[in-house]
Amino acid sequence: MKLGISTACFYPLPIEQALDEIGKLGLRTAEIFFNTESEYFEPLISKIERHVKENGLEICSIHPFTSANEGILLFSEYTRRTEDALAQYRRYFEAGQRLGAKYFTFHGERRMGFDTDGGIIDRKIKVYRRLIEAAAECGLTFTQENVAWCRSSDPGYLRTLYESVPGLRFTLDIKQAHRAGQDWRRFVNAVGDRICNIHLNDFDEEHSCLLPGEGTMDYGAFFGELARLGYDRQVLIEVYKDNFDSLERIRRAVEWLAPYAQP
Repeated sequence: MKLGISTACFYPLPIEQALDEIGKLGLRTAEIFFNTESEYFEPLISKIERHVKENGLEICSIHPFTSANEGILLFSEYTRRTEDALAQYRRYFEAGQRLGAKYFTFHGERRMGFDTDGGIIDRKIKVYRRLIEAAAECGLTFTQENVAWCRSSDPGYLRTLYESVPGLRFTLDIKQAHRAGQDWRRFVNAVGDRICNIHLNDFDEEHSCLLPGEGTMDYGAFFGELARLGYDRQVLIEVYKDNFDSLERIRRAVEWLAPYAQP
């Protein structure tokens, strides 16, 4: 199992500077969170690629900055916008391929408080399949993340996706499960054998996101469940800039997690 971190932890540092911070931590596995469109075009993509190599990093996954709008971009009835968005996501996939990424993390539709179409209809399933196929053409596995403010906050919804879209894989985010008022076990029970990527964080009664080891998350039970599933891919720290005040605190979290992440 590989222990890594997301560049999102260092936002709003530019990606290349975030990669340098990760290099200072001695980590070698990272997820890149693209923050704007220019970052997957020249000249910035070459600059990002150079910083990846200089820091000896393996980019395991990428995350799009358009995740907040994926419902309206890809799943509305306005087909012209869907086609434009699919073209945009192909550019993400191409950038991921160039950086050597294996996984793509997707949020999907927002949780609006009402549901007029049952959540899953043929048109939306077809869009998922097209995204999965386009990602695969670039060597990426397309993963749906559980997100507190999206439909994916509901384990039942994810199970419906699981059954309707066999090619779909999943990213499990602990903080997002907690913020949705869900135990992480419910997501494992719903889609566990197709989880390919994991975002690690912690929480307590007062804080919904903390560095691993600073809260009450039962990591012994969590990694025990991963062992039961035979999960042997990356586990990535993903917190926010206000969750730490120095690299040393992240380094302590890495050291605290290391025994759990050992094979």
